[in-house]
Amino acid sequence: YATINGSSNTVGVTQTGDNNSAQYNIKGSNNAYTSTISGSNNQTKLTIGNSTTNGLRNTVTETVTGNNNMLIQNVVGNDITSTNTITGDHNQVTSNQSSNSGTITNTVSGGNNVYNFQQTDAGLHALTVQTTGDYNSVTTQQQGSNDTTVDIKTTGSNNTITVRSSNSAIASPVSAIAR
Repeated sequence: YATINGSSNTVGVTQTGDNNSAQYNIKGSNNAYTSTISGSNNQTKLTIGNSTTNGLRNTVTETVTGNNNMLIQNVVGNDITSTNTITGDHNQVTSNQSSNSGTITNTVSGGNNVYNFQQTDAGLHALTVQTTGDYNSVTTQQQGSNDTTVDIKTTGSNNTITVRSSNSAIASPVSAIAR
């Protein structure tokens, strides 16, 4: 499945293995999307922009080595970069970026991990997550007009991490669920 509306888009998809699927919908300008999947039964879904907003100058890179991983990314914003590098099986990443400027760098070595990332509002948000281990759960919410930087590095298994940052009350707060 693929839809591209707009100009100057570059898309590269490489899948090696069985029963992998990639679904993407790019509606903006000057976007780049690269997906390199090695393994079987992996799923990726990417939406850049929505019916009223183009995703401008976005870069999304996915590199997955393993089986049964799922990446769901919704990108609606001006200058957003998202990089996910996964080595392992049964990992799940859900990322919603709708800030004016946001960067997510997520590096995973392990299996059965769950990640939920959110960047919204006018702030310049940066998130770096490095995980080595299994059955970890990480949820981050970066909201508001203040710039925020979150850097998480964890080694080991069964960690549950929730980070919320905003200059006002968090809208719709969520927490990581213990695995």
